[in-house]
Amino acid sequence: MINQISDVNEDFLVKNESKIEKKEENSQTWLVFVAGTKKYALLSSDVQEILRNVPVFPLPFVPNYIDGVLNRYGEPYAVIDPLPLLGEQPQSSKLFIVLQGKGQVCLKVSEVVEFFTILESELKYFSNSEAGKYYAGSFSFKNEEILILNPQAFIEVAEKGVEQS
Repeated sequence: MINQISDVNEDFLVKNESKIEKKEENSQTWLVFVAGTKKYALLSSDVQEILRNVPVFPLPFVPNYIDGVLNRYGEPYAVIDPLPLLGEQPQSSKLFIVLQGKGQVCLKVSEVVEFFTILESELKYFSNSEAGKYYAGSFSFKNEEILILNPQAFIEVAEKGVEQS
């Protein structure tokens, strides 16, 4: 009788194991790019388009992190060089990442490295006190720590910079 019960329990476990769904961990795709000499990342859903060799029209009386505006399908987009905001020298590049969102803003970058997908558990998010407002977190990419930029911070600073001029 005891053997029959254990046989029934084993059958029950085998049948129910196949019904158990393993919870899959979410992954996210990031655009890894170079600005100046360092690599940074943006969530791919924050990137609307990547533009190359588009003329930038300078604006008078704007902060040094605003290069000017570019014409994208008849609409003006503010061009932000993130390096002066991050404490580095401005860059001379003709490569731009158009940010998704209501602000019409492009980030000036030196090079696009690749789109990279990682598990959410591999991301390290920063609190506001832990890093500047321009950084959201980091992750490891090819044995290198990549800083994740906060696109909303760049949109806000662009809006303020254009309003002040």
